[in-house]
Amino acid sequence: MGCGRVGSSLARALERRGHSVAVIDQDPDAFRRLGPDFHGATVKGIGFDRKVLVAAGIKEADGFAAVSSGDNSNILAARVVRETYGIDNVVARIYDQGRAEVYERLGIPSVATVRWASDQVLRRLLPEGSEPQWRDPSGQVRLIQVGAHDAWVGQRIGRIESLLHARVPFLTRFGQGLVPTDDTLLQDGDILYVALANEDVPRVEQILSEPPPSTESKKETPVRVAIAGAGNVGRSIARELLANGHKILLIDRDPKAIKPDSVPGAEWLLADACEVDSLEEARLDRCDVAIAATGDDKANLVTSLLAKTEFAVPRTVARVNHPSNEWMFDDVWGVDVAVSTPRLMCALVEEAVTVGDLVRLFSFKGGRTNLVEMTLPTDSPIIGHRIDELDFPGDAVLVAVIRDGNATPPQKDGSLEGDDELLFVVHPDAELDLAHYLAPGVERERVMDDDEE
Repeated sequence: MGCGRVGSSLARALERRGHSVAVIDQDPDAFRRLGPDFHGATVKGIGFDRKVLVAAGIKEADGFAAVSSGDNSNILAARVVRETYGIDNVVARIYDQGRAEVYERLGIPSVATVRWASDQVLRRLLPEGSEPQWRDPSGQVRLIQVGAHDAWVGQRIGRIESLLHARVPFLTRFGQGLVPTDDTLLQDGDILYVALANEDVPRVEQILSEPPPSTESKKETPVRVAIAGAGNVGRSIARELLANGHKILLIDRDPKAIKPDSVPGAEWLLADACEVDSLEEARLDRCDVAIAATGDDKANLVTSLLAKTEFAVPRTVARVNHPSNEWMFDDVWGVDVAVSTPRLMCALVEEAVTVGDLVRLFSFKGGRTNLVEMTLPTDSPIIGHRIDELDFPGDAVLVAVIRDGNATPPQKDGSLEGDDELLFVVHPDAELDLAHYLAPGVERERVMDDDEE
């Protein structure tokens, strides 16, 4: 992907060695760099678009090189090829050294060499559990290297020490030793070293092998939210959250977007939210929520990925600008909640004009569970039945009934009426069955997502 000087040179070199090559670029004029002797395929398009990749023969490919001039485009294309098409031989050209290390750790080799590679290989080769690193001469105290359940990511070292009743004198991150403070957050890929009494080893291993206990009381301090993208959408979100008493940091790389007077209660930072150094300057590790609200889907995905994997932000929300990219906004890219403006607008229109058909309003966790709505037709067979007598398909859960403009939770001994608006939480595979159960007289087909076509 990319037919600049690097990409065209690479394509010609591979073809000279007897390999078949396909080159992708958005600019058809770029293919002139390949010269008249190039016999491979050329495909115009975006390198992370699945239709473009298929046209280039990705399903039969043995390798993929993303060498365009944009870091974000390269990493998106490389991860799509690796995760979607199962190609292991993938290389991405990354200019930013900080991001190159991040993507190496996520399984995408780059042109940069990373110092923590040996640590990652060692962790995958060794069995789970603690590894003794040092014992005192009496044998009563030891220092162990121990793995932790993924749910510990984001926990402060001070809380971890309190729960373990043991000390964490240091940890390794990206292959470098780090002496943590109480406020240091455990990040994905960190290796913990715990100093403890010999007899406490089994207890500590057991605690760390399970998710940490939940905090009994909610934070009394305001939630700190970082918003990448200070355009109209970002500023609007900031004003709403400020009105609810939260602390807001707005980040944008465009000097023209930095308008402190437009959101006077917020902090502002002129920086690129796709750069690790910028997010360190923003102290993203101290944020409770990161919102990627730019108008660029590539930037929103990269920001979410860095926030989740490098700074252990507990909650990430990303804006989807183009419907064809929505399938990428999931936990693989560090996105907890994806907000698709086109889908929401379409759902609102459908909800306003349809009766007897199921309308998908929202998807949770990459589409594994959906919030759906139906206006119950007056001839539905479930009208008049007690709600606790109804057996909704697919373990669908009725969460609210809207009647005469008033929303109420469903009552077991209550009944449903025609024109009631019903809100369900349901698995996507059960949506069609639920629609037929509520309104069997309506002809319909299951609506497929873009990635099912």
